[in-house]
Amino acid sequence: MKPQDRYKQERDESKKARYQQIVQAAESVFFRKGIEGATMNDIAKEAGIGVATVFRYFPAKEQLVTVLADGIMEEIRITFADIAEQDVTCLEKIGLLFDYFISLLEERRSSFIKFLEDLHLNVAHARGLYGDVSEHGIAGRKIFAIFTAMIEEGEKDGSLRTDLPPEEMLITLVNAFGLFASKLAYQKNVLMLPSDVEPEQQLLLVKEMMMEFMKAKS
Repeated sequence: MKPQDRYKQERDESKKARYQQIVQAAESVFFRKGIEGATMNDIAKEAGIGVATVFRYFPAKEQLVTVLADGIMEEIRITFADIAEQDVTCLEKIGLLFDYFISLLEERRSSFIKFLEDLHLNVAHARGLYGDVSEHGIAGRKIFAIFTAMIEEGEKDGSLRTDLPPEEMLITLVNAFGLFASKLAYQKNVLMLPSDVEPEQQLLLVKEMMMEFMKAKS
């Protein structure tokens, strides 16, 4: 390799590493302080670099918000796709989706749910501050397409009850379960009323009830 080519390669690798360093620092700060409470100075301090360097890679905090939101949505899309490829019935796939939502109660995952809640709270001016969040929207459409394919499977494999429209039933129940899991994950980061029932147990109970409600009647 020519010296100039090696230099270019090393420089590109250094830029990529610094980019990831800043993104990871931003994730930690946003998850800890929230979007509105975080500053570029906080992110620079977390990364151990000068704030001017952060601005050189990301001229505005909102660009970092978009990068993180896109990454989270892509992670969710991959999870949905992996579940969709399992060689099990539609009902069992829905159960796996519920298990994924329950996993959001884990410490780091509950933090990124809090981040998404913060993002959605700012949805009214999200286009102005965070751009069009294009990849976020694309991933969302892909997730819905995957879920639609699951519904079509459920209409054919006999695992679901037939006295209710499958699409309406699944969309309603999965949305309700996902929102409940999201709220429980979010509340692990804020003050809430004391409860004798752990969030995970609450979700397992709701999952059991919903699975029983959805399954085909013999």
